Amino acid sequence: MIVTRHQYLDLYPIPADSEKVIVGTIHPHFTEQFKIPFFYGSKLSVWQLLDKASGGGIGQPITLNNVQRFLRKHKIAVSDTVRICQRKSTSWADNDLIPVQLNMELPDQIRRSNIREVLFMSGFGKTNAFKLFYVDILGRKMTPDIRRSRQVLLDASVFGRPVKLTILYSPSGAANIALAQTELYQQNKYKYADSPTPVYDFKVDYYRKMFGL
Repeated sequence: MIVTRHQYLDLYPIPADSEKVIVGTIHPHFTEQFKIPFFYGSKLSVWQLLDKASGGGIGQPITLNNVQRFLRKHKIAVSDTVRICQRKSTSWADNDLIPVQLNMELPDQIRRSNIREVLFMSGFGKTNAFKLFYVDILGRKMTPDIRRSRQVLLDASVFGRPVKLTILYSPSGAANIALAQTELYQQNKYKYADSPTPVYDFKVDYYRKMFGL
């Protein structure tokens, strides 16, 4: 088993003025190979997509300073649900994770911020971000309606104000085939009929909408 300890949670707690937060599980193990030393710094797919969705708001090439400047400007924070995990392999996939220590500080950081929406990078699987947060950290039960709508609104009793939890479609190119089968894409694919990269273009528009860019 490989043991991964999160390298960025303590360095980058959620800023108090944040209004949205991106939440995943934990970064891949070999952070020394990352292109930038930060969340999603391995392949940069999240930051490339948000750069495109914001009309070049991050800038090329993607650098740590540019990403942090973009996040501050748009009051977006980044965090994860797992502090320490074991891995069945060197894969980055959530299915290969065995959580050892969850990020139990995450609810308090959200509570002390201005966050109104939590945007999850993975959903309902046993070691996916939404499930780990909603069930294992908050102690709540999954419902068919949450699975169907990919979101839930928590009332003010949880964080002192209503907070929406939303599961995003993955920014990874590996998820494009599955995304192309979703009802949301099928309803909108006519918009991209003339595009050589219709699923990617849909994803850019989707992220622009979800992040209010």
